Parts: sequence; structure tokens; C-alpha cells
Amino acid sequence: MKRQHQFLGSLIILCYASFAVFYWGVTSQAAWIHQYDKTIYHWLKPLHPNSTPFFTLYTKIGNPLIISMITLAIVLILIFVRHWRWSVFLAINMVIGNLINHFVKSIVQRPRPSLPHLVVETGYSFPSGHATAAVMFFGSLILIGHFLIKKKSWHHLWIGIMLIMLLLLGISRLYVQVHYPSDVTAGFLLALGNLTILWLIAAKTYLKPEIRQSNLQ
Repeated sequence: MKRQHQFLGSLIILCYASFAVFYWGVTSQAAWIHQYDKTIYHWLKPLHPNSTPFFTLYTKIGNPLIISMITLAIVLILIFVRHWRWSVFLAINMVIGNLINHFVKSIVQRPRPSLPHLVVETGYSFPSGHATAAVMFFGSLILIGHFLIKKKSWHHLWIGIMLIMLLLLGISRLYVQVHYPSDVTAGFLLALGNLTILWLIAAKTYLKPEIRQSNLQ
């Protein structure tokens, strides 16, 4: 347990330190940020244009209204199957993650890319709200599935699917050209740090009965 906490503590420091580097790079308009964005965009070029229908549809999962509706549905399902503590965990993560993202965006105020947008999008660019939502939502579901899904084959399948969906949501924001790669990377880093802290707090408090019950099964 002590080793696990040390690992999670190191992960938090790494995530926030890496985010701080991107924050500094963007706010100071450092040359390496422009090179980073250019390089990632270049890697994604082979995806165009055959993947447009998929990514323009998939990116909508992270829209505030849609992700809120999906979150609410899962919260209600968890309550119905008598796992209300996990529903609280998911709801808290989504709310706090969103608030922190909006707070940072209001400080940085980075304009969106001047590239032609494949979907309509407003607001500031850094960090990506969809990338933040992807980590807070799918990351929470990974943790929930880790403790509630007992069959090993289904357990691994669940985690794999959630990770793929998480990454695809971040990639979709680059494909539809409404974010810079540094926006998405920073969103992932900030959200992962936030999620890890919220997990440590929850595991020590209101999630204790759920975790204990899971370990007994």
C-alpha cells in the first residue's frame, strides 16, 4: 500500500510539473511549443480525409451537454445497482475537472487554431476541455470497472476499451482542428493529476466501504 501511494504521489508531481511546462510554453509562446504542435499535426496527416465522418461524430461525445447526459445516466445506473458511492465519485470528478479546466482557460485565453474547423466550436483553446473530460470520465470508469468487474477477461477488456475511447476523444479534437496538440496534451496531464488526487481522497473517505467490499469478493 505504501509503495502504491508513493507511485501515485510521483504520478501527481509528474503530471502537474509537465502541465506547468506546457503552461509556461504556451503563455510565453515558446518556439518549442510551435514545433511540438507542428510535429503532432504532421503525424496525424495520414488520417485525413477518410476518417472525417467518424471523428466529427465521435468528438461530440465530449460536448458539455452530451457528456453530462451520459454521466447522469451512469450515475443513475450505479445508484440503481446500489453502488451510490461510485456514482458520487464519478459526479465529483466531472464537476471538479470541468471547473478547473474553465478556470485555467480563463487565465490563459489562448485562441483556437486558425485552421479550418470541421465542427463549430467557441471559447478558448488551452487546455482542451474535451481532453480533460476524457480523462475524468473514462478514467473514473476505469477505476469503477477495476473494482466492480471481477471476471479477469472482462476486466481487461473494459480497461482496454476505456483507454482507447479516452485517447480517441483527444485525437478527435486535433482531427477536427479546433485544438492544438499542446492543448490536448496539457488537458490530459492536468486531468490525470486531478483524477489521481480525487481518487486518493475518495479511497481514504467515502469509497472505503466499496473498496473493502470489493477486496472481500
